[in-house]
Amino acid sequence: MAKVSRRTFVAGGALAALGGSMALVGCAPGKSGSKGSSAAGRVAGSGAAVGRGGHLEVEAVLEDGKLLHVNNLKSRESEGVGTAAMDQIAQLAVEHQTLNIDAVSGATLTSMAYLSALSQALDQAGEKSSSWKKRDKASPQLPADLPSRFDVVVVGAGGAGYAAALTAARAGKSVALLEKLGITGGDTILSGGAISVPGNYFQRRDGIDDSAEKLAEDMLVGGDNLGDPDLVRVIAEGAYDAMEWLTFEADAAWQPYQQFFGGHSVPRSLIPYGQEGSELIVKLDARGAELPNLTVLRNMKAEELLMEGASVTGVRATHAIDGSEHRFTAKAVVLTTGGFGSNVEMRVKYNPEMDESILSTDSVGATGDGIVMAEKIGANLIDMQYIQTYPTCDTETGALLYTGNMRLNMNAICINKEGKRFVEELERRDVISNAVKKQTDGIGYMLFNQKQVDATGVFRANESEVDNLTARKKLVKADTLAEACEPFGIDAAALQKTVEAWNRYCAEGKDPEFNYRSKLNPIEGGPYYVLAYKPSVHYTMGGLHINVDAQVLDTAGSPIPGLYAAGEQAGHKMGNNRLGSCSIADIFVFGRIAGANAAKHAE
Repeated sequence: MAKVSRRTFVAGGALAALGGSMALVGCAPGKSGSKGSSAAGRVAGSGAAVGRGGHLEVEAVLEDGKLLHVNNLKSRESEGVGTAAMDQIAQLAVEHQTLNIDAVSGATLTSMAYLSALSQALDQAGEKSSSWKKRDKASPQLPADLPSRFDVVVVGAGGAGYAAALTAARAGKSVALLEKLGITGGDTILSGGAISVPGNYFQRRDGIDDSAEKLAEDMLVGGDNLGDPDLVRVIAEGAYDAMEWLTFEADAAWQPYQQFFGGHSVPRSLIPYGQEGSELIVKLDARGAELPNLTVLRNMKAEELLMEGASVTGVRATHAIDGSEHRFTAKAVVLTTGGFGSNVEMRVKYNPEMDESILSTDSVGATGDGIVMAEKIGANLIDMQYIQTYPTCDTETGALLYTGNMRLNMNAICINKEGKRFVEELERRDVISNAVKKQTDGIGYMLFNQKQVDATGVFRANESEVDNLTARKKLVKADTLAEACEPFGIDAAALQKTVEAWNRYCAEGKDPEFNYRSKLNPIEGGPYYVLAYKPSVHYTMGGLHINVDAQVLDTAGSPIPGLYAAGEQAGHKMGNNRLGSCSIADIFVFGRIAGANAAKHAE
């Protein structure tokens, strides 16, 4: 189902949630395209554009040339990213009566589409949008009474950042959460939100035997035993409590099953409703807004750690909108700025193979800022050469393909251009990625059918992505295997034999080729789907060296007073390969540890 933002922006900054926004102008929903007056003397116009999530529509309501409302009529933009940008632009347009508004960093495509649609809406309402674009610029402003001193400053508003900030604030400390982009969420909000939880509700229901010890063993083996066993143990033992914290602090709701990610010995990965990390971030942000001692500052880029002697005592930052410099002093600083997957120069510095030819799934903000700042004050870096690729990503944009969850839901086979399977579909990410690189054109393909699509719900959960892939012919649907193969040049005759062999394995309950480790589901009858994919940089295992208390260690192995780190920012937990869904466990386990210990240090 299409996502529709229910926020309506009203002159003066008031916000209302309207079930049928057109009641304001006396028209039926969707009928406001032509200029006209209501009984109240108001006029309305609508506009449309194609955003990152596909078709979006907005409505502008004016009276005597004044923009009263901007109503988001239709949108499938990502919750908390695209929708946050739309809401911000609409509010600025209404409050300042202008279209001279910059794109929101972190959601540029959505911003440009939304501004285009709003321009059309104004034109239909009888205004000249070209003149509105020449009016005084409107930008997000900092609070006039912004404090310069806090007990705790957290840098980076992804999952780990929210966990640390909320935990410290709940401990009664004044907290600033700095985010350099115009939206919050980092890589967490772009993720599927899956979290590894041994002993979870649904494992117990399904009789699946699991434990923290088994998860720790899987993580260590999955990273070729190059991770720190003590750090891994903390994640494994804290995962259940992290899930419970998300359930109650973020009101997170979980799908009533678990996925089976590659490298895990049992299914244990819980999926939030909506199958997106936005289910977590949007709710954590709302929870944070309820706390008077937590200040979230967007567009605020941390530049330098402030020191007094050997102790960290704050952060120097720059506001991305007006360029103003700010020095936030604190008793403790938590770094949660994520990895460096979007920084090609930094990737190549530590791993020359990860050059610009490899795209990235990561947020544009994942540029290693916290690593650079901490290194300058003597922090030790560890495992920087270990950079993970995700195997099933868009061949043109590099974006992680959630349609590819057909594989994780055990309802697809991975094939090459020659029509043959080339890897076990539930293998580790690095194993599948390396296998794909060896195939013709460095591209793999996924095959499944309509029955499997209907059974999993993957298409329903990722409707806009499916539409986008279909329009670009990266996902093809056809009644026969031959028709599905034709656009990609896949050997249809060979694929027919592969499918016959696969279905035979399913009937026999064993895969002699690749030893498929879970339930084998046959692909019997069309319509068929073929999805093209290739690996993209997804996660950087290296980062700041921390201990089990989330303290950042210097090059001599001693804690740097007042400095903590969590999430992808902190290395030596995943070895040379991270198992799927362990990152969400990590960020909410160590994020909370960092926040709690920073709060104690602030005392």
